[in-house]
Parts: sequence; C-alpha cells; structure tokens
Amino acid sequence: MSIVNKSFVSIDDLNKKEIETIFQRAKVFKKLNSQKKSFKSACFANTDQELNALLFFAEPSTRTRISFEIACNKLGIHPVLFLDIHSSSIAKGESLDETLSTLKCLQPSVVILRYKGSQFKFDDSVPVINAGFGSYEHPTQALIDAFTIEEAKGSVKCKKVLILGDVLHSRVSNSNLKLLKRLGAEVAFCSPTSLIPKDPLWSDVTCFSNLNYSLEWADVIMCLRIQEERHGMSIGLSLAEYRDNYHLGWDQLRRIKSDCIILHPGPCIIGVEMSREAFTDKRSLIKNQVTNGLFIRSAVLSLILDFKWLA
Repeated sequence: MSIVNKSFVSIDDLNKKEIETIFQRAKVFKKLNSQKKSFKSACFANTDQELNALLFFAEPSTRTRISFEIACNKLGIHPVLFLDIHSSSIAKGESLDETLSTLKCLQPSVVILRYKGSQFKFDDSVPVINAGFGSYEHPTQALIDAFTIEEAKGSVKCKKVLILGDVLHSRVSNSNLKLLKRLGAEVAFCSPTSLIPKDPLWSDVTCFSNLNYSLEWADVIMCLRIQEERHGMSIGLSLAEYRDNYHLGWDQLRRIKSDCIILHPGPCIIGVEMSREAFTDKRSLIKNQVTNGLFIRSAVLSLILDFKWLA
C-alpha cells in the first residue's frame, strides 16, 4: 500500500512509513519557510515533464484550496483552477462525474478534488487527492490535525482527543478517527443525540453525554462546525440549546486542563461552536492548523508525485 503515483482518497491509503515521511517533510518545509528559502532546495520533480495540478473544487473552500494552490507554486507545480461549475459544461447539463472524467483526459499530473458526490470511481490513470469528497473523508486535514498535536504535545500516542459537535456530518472526523487511532491516541466524542455518527467506524468509540466531564477528560479538544448545508439546522434542537449544551465558552475554558490544546478544522462560526475567548485562548492552535496546512499538503504532493528528496 503506497500513494506514490497513486490516488490518495482515504487515510487507509497511507502506510505507516508514509505518515512518518509526510510529517518529516512537513517539518523541513516549515523550517525552510521560516528561513524564507525555496521548498525546491529540499526536493525536485523526478521528471523532465512540466507538472500541473487540476484543482477541481466543486464545493466552497478557503483554507484547503488556497493552501494547495500555494503548495503547488512553492513546489514548481502549475495549478489549474476549476472553481465555478456554473460557467462550465455542468451548466449545460453535463454531470460532475462526466466533467471530471473529461478533464482527466487532458492528463494533468494530479487532480485535487473537492466534490459533493460519493460514487466517483477513483483510478490511477491520474492520481487524485481527496480535498473533501462528499461526506466520506478529508485525509489531508486529518494529517494537519495530527501534525499540530504532535508539534504541541511531542507525540499523538496516548493523548486523549475529544471531538466535539457535528460528528455525523463531518468528513474530517472520519479521517481523524482513523489516523489518530493508528497513531495511538484515545479518541472520544461529544455530540447531540441527533448528530451521533451511525457509521460502524464509530461503534466502539466512547460517547460522552456530559460536556463538562468530557472537557475535563481531554488533552485535545477538536471542535467541529455545525454543517447547515448538509442538514439545514434540522438537528433536533435550536441553536440556543446547542450553545447551552455543546458550546466551548468562558465557563468551559475554566474546566479544561492548563496544557490542553483547542483545535478546529475551520471555518469556525464564532458564537456557535465556540466563543471569541475560546478561539483566541492561549491554548487554541487553530491558526497553527491553517499554517501547517501549507506544509502538510506540500509534503503530500511531493510524495504522490515522487519528488526526489534532498533534505
């Protein structure tokens, strides 16, 4: 199992060595970036062909899209953006699947895919990176989250990670559960009853019904966005009730450990998932996650496209 020259759709596609390699490369890229040095001083394309990446984003995105675009530029990969489906052949009746299959015929070096569907068949005629595919997984975000935990805590192993909020509709949480368990973390979640995941993947994961107890338990708190676009706020309780029972605010901050860290994959809706005080608390590493997105996604691209590594 390897993602070199192949698609990266799920955390399951990575072997242990590749996870270590991605983290190692991300650390090198982060150091080079702080020194204002080129990423190409650490690696180069192992081909004479010009490399290009098709960023096929059929869903809104800020952090994921822009970090991938910057990563491409830093690695010498030309990014080609497909962002507006309403001005494409889709507006003429072509399906998303058909459009993507057609664009793959142009033989981009890699496709970076954010897509609402769940049935697309991946093949390795052109490697595809899952940048948020339906409600399936978001594996690069999970790598970012685990890398951020490792930076702050020294290791993911044996850390107690609480996933808080809309777990049912979160593709990020699926990838995080898989990766964090592989890295030796203890994972639990706290959600309204209507947002408890039904996938068997979560069947043996501890579910806390009491927010305060779960916060006191955790070494890491990973808040999730309420995904209105997936359920239209039909979650069995009002926003006020959600804030009263699952919001990370001033009272909750006093309960968590002094060395606990707070994460959120974004976008964070202040006043719903957490307060401004929680977002800016010294234990919050949410902005670090955004920054680390550049280095992790650069590492993933360099591995899939089989860059020659010099560092």
